Amino acid sequence: MKELRQIDSHFVDEYIFNHRNNLGTPTMGGTDWRFADIVAPAFREVLEIAEPESLLEIGFNAGGAALMFLSIDTDIYYHGVDIQENKKSIDFLKNKFKRVEFTRIDSRFIDPKIFCFKSSYDLISIDGDHSKEGVVNDIEKSLLFNPKYLLFDDYRHPSHSYIEKIVTEDYKEKLDVVKVFEFNQCWQGYSFAICKVIK
Repeated sequence: MKELRQIDSHFVDEYIFNHRNNLGTPTMGGTDWRFADIVAPAFREVLEIAEPESLLEIGFNAGGAALMFLSIDTDIYYHGVDIQENKKSIDFLKNKFKRVEFTRIDSRFIDPKIFCFKSSYDLISIDGDHSKEGVVNDIEKSLLFNPKYLLFDDYRHPSHSYIEKIVTEDYKEKLDVVKVFEFNQCWQGYSFAICKVIK
């Protein structure tokens, strides 16, 4: 098992400082640095479960989740995609961590045959278009990369209540929910779920 950073006060302070000072402004939503001490242990647990060497994140935004993943596992290969390019965040993460890529692309068009992508990723985080069609598209595109695990943002958010249904009903033959993390003490509906891909 890889060595992951411990979530202590030093980690939380460093994350908050970097989030506040070195990342750009989110296009919408985004990981809130104020709750780093609450959500960081869950991010670490996701990495413990999946043990990924590589991570593709669909929906980079301002890079708050990317910073969290990379701060916990500094050796992971991270590839973020988004329809917007947050230059400040991208430049900071590429300078701070050694294995970071970013591609500006609509997730409808991602494909392992495109030169900038690896043929497979161990863990894929789905945090882009939260519409029903967008979630289904991102699942289908993700499965092309032969991942071991998928991570779903806003899994039980009241505005996107269909995400859990899509995973547990429409994809019950392909996805097995390993754990759901809920953070209603931070803000209503903030949750994510890690699912094992059934081969």
